[in-house]
Amino acid sequence: MPVHRIPRPLLWMGGIVALLLLVVLILSLLDWNGLRGPLSRMISRDLERPVSINGNLRVHLFSWTPSAEVEGLTIGNPDWAGKDNMIELPRLHVAVVLKDLFIGHLVLANLELDNPKIELIQDQRGRANWDFGTPRPKGQRPEKPTKLPPLHHFALSGGSLDIDDAVRKLRFKGTVGAQENGAGHKAEPFSLKGEGTLNKEPFKLVFTGGALLDIQLDHPYDFQTAVDAGPSSVKVRGTIAKPFDLGGMDAAIELQGQNLANLYYLTNLALPLTPPYQLSVQVHRAGNHFALDNLVGKIGSSDVHGKGTVDLAEKDGRPRLTADITSHSLNLNDLGVAFGAGVEQPGEQQGKAPPQVQAPKTEPISPLLLPTFEFQFDRLKAMDAAVDFRADSIQAQKLPIKNVAFKLKLEQGELTIDPIDFTLPEGRLAGTIELNTRNPSPQASMDIHLTDIRLDQFKSKNSTDAPLEGVMQGRIRIDGNGNSVHAIAADGNGTVSVVLPHGQMREAFAELAGIDVVRGLGLLLTKKEQTVPIRCGVIEFKLKNGDAQAEQFLFDTENVIVTGDGHITLGDEKLDLNIKGEPKKPRFDRLRAPVNIRGTLRHPAISLSTPALVKQGAAAAVLATVATPFAAVLAFIDPGLAKNADCATLTNEAAGKVAQPPPPDKSR
Repeated sequence: MPVHRIPRPLLWMGGIVALLLLVVLILSLLDWNGLRGPLSRMISRDLERPVSINGNLRVHLFSWTPSAEVEGLTIGNPDWAGKDNMIELPRLHVAVVLKDLFIGHLVLANLELDNPKIELIQDQRGRANWDFGTPRPKGQRPEKPTKLPPLHHFALSGGSLDIDDAVRKLRFKGTVGAQENGAGHKAEPFSLKGEGTLNKEPFKLVFTGGALLDIQLDHPYDFQTAVDAGPSSVKVRGTIAKPFDLGGMDAAIELQGQNLANLYYLTNLALPLTPPYQLSVQVHRAGNHFALDNLVGKIGSSDVHGKGTVDLAEKDGRPRLTADITSHSLNLNDLGVAFGAGVEQPGEQQGKAPPQVQAPKTEPISPLLLPTFEFQFDRLKAMDAAVDFRADSIQAQKLPIKNVAFKLKLEQGELTIDPIDFTLPEGRLAGTIELNTRNPSPQASMDIHLTDIRLDQFKSKNSTDAPLEGVMQGRIRIDGNGNSVHAIAADGNGTVSVVLPHGQMREAFAELAGIDVVRGLGLLLTKKEQTVPIRCGVIEFKLKNGDAQAEQFLFDTENVIVTGDGHITLGDEKLDLNIKGEPKKPRFDRLRAPVNIRGTLRHPAISLSTPALVKQGAAAAVLATVATPFAAVLAFIDPGLAKNADCATLTNEAAGKVAQPPPPDKSR
């Protein structure tokens, strides 16, 4: 009778299976408590921090869902974080699905936690105790969002969460409200509630969600969150597409508070200073990308609408914000807050408490006109941004502005607004603003052109006529260092130039100046003259270290040449200017006194010079003293201005008077 031999491959497979069964049998008979020490030391070595198992260790391997139960598990902190434990877990029970494990997928059949105590710490250097292995650089996020393994059954009984985050300036103590022990009781909704401080302001968080005990992996998980952080509050109502996978989420968010900049420590976004706001937005998260849709609300008395994105995938840890924002009715005062206007600097006793925006119609917090609020420009290094903004209509009491538009770009601490555009009914102000915050002292520069500004659109509410008529051209170019608009101006260097190629001065100018124009600049206007033509006007201030010196100040009319001199010190904003007129023909029928402008930018004081009689010089001598070529001023603003007939004539006249000085005055 023939003997059938078993094929060699089958023998090998049978031997391997038998060996595995033997190993499983031996492991099942082991006293696992004896392995607590070696197992703790092995995990400690991998995590680089102390780990201990102080209770029973039970392992069950003969099952399609092998499980382990650990009692008294503690995971300590790294040396820099102190001697307390990061995690204290009285009981942990975990079971895995064996068939999924064989194909390389980790699926948890069961996870039970009893009263876990978790303490999360991040120091000022960005070291976090939840980072195992090589720590990430300060501010850098994980490359992927948190994603837990699929879980069939979850049970949680109590617990606490403490957070001490020096980077986000957050201190928080929270407790878990769920009692999901699976012992025949109906599962309660999961909740996490706690209080603390955020940037030294009171902080409160309430998170509630569906019961985790009967969670289904193919059904979205609903949750609600309410956060109160000082004067700011955030409400979130959303769903997680796949439970335990935080990379997919949809949420409706409502925000309100005193200042959007106060949300920095909640969002890690350097948002602008604003008046009180109330906003809503729809957020969809896909991995590290957040889509912001249907942004609607009010900032101050201005409406805002828009959409945008936030991308957290940058390897250097800086989030990138893109946004397209529109306002159908922008209050210009609300935009001024972004530059520090009306914002109170936090007091020393409050540390760095959030800045407060003053309510409208209150007395100014500073006698200075330029905002003195000191920005925390270092925040701009923590993010990148590209923002397009436009306003269809403007609420402005004194300026006839039709619309505003600008494009903002922020890259690695360099902020550029190019272009920034203010459109008037007749004319526009447009240019660029740059801010470099990479150096210890921030550097700012501004280059603004005033193009075809018609002066007759500027008049008081009680007057039907504007004091001046004509089309004005100008340019403002300033560079300076500092942390506030006032500090930058007080350190500034540059040029401010304005040209009026032709125009008219009306009698209303007397009311505007608030002085006796007949005695002073009344050389221009008499009781018989309601208007006087201006052939050409040129004003130029040279700014050096915050001192604006009048280099050119001249208006040429048919009968009189008006000149000025003096300076403005932007450090204290004091004015020291003098204006006087010289007749082109001898006129002895009235005394003429220069006009003095003193006081400050916020409160200028205009008066006539006190001497009863001021000695006058001839108009030719006046032109001779203005030796700086007007052509250079015109070219600085617009090279085409040099071809203007009236200003070209004035330039030639000044050059001729300098070349041929006037004869001496024999009447002296």
